[in-house]
Amino acid sequence: MKTKLAVSLIAISMIFGLVPAAMVNAEDSTSTPTSTPTSTPIDLSCMQTAVEKRDNAVIAAWDALFASIKTALQTRRDALETAWGITNRKERTKAIKDTWTAFRKANKEAQKIFRKARKDTWKQFKTDRKACKVTSTGESEGHEVNF
Repeated sequence: MKTKLAVSLIAISMIFGLVPAAMVNAEDSTSTPTSTPTSTPIDLSCMQTAVEKRDNAVIAAWDALFASIKTALQTRRDALETAWGITNRKERTKAIKDTWTAFRKANKEAQKIFRKARKDTWKQFKTDRKACKVTSTGESEGHEVNF
């Protein structure tokens, strides 16, 4: 018990003994630094243009995706209507299966094209950002909706 008290008193005296010394040293170091760090100026209008370019390209990618999916759905609808008009059960089953296979393929391809367009857009944005002398924007592809 006495040992713990002694250790605590030593620790406290060390802390209070160092604080005034640190305060004295802080007062002594009020001189102006000899060299000031320089930062590269950021071209704000360049960044505004880069963001607009990026977001317009992402919007166009989404529009293309929606158009492709809409076309695939319309094609599927029409093919299924036709398939359900087939009286032979075996042929009807094959036509329905083929329709769904074609729809899945079209949907998968549309998503693949969308992901590539989005990836290319962000790659171009990073290049544009560097040209504007901006190292980081706090934005990332992760903030983008993934599909």
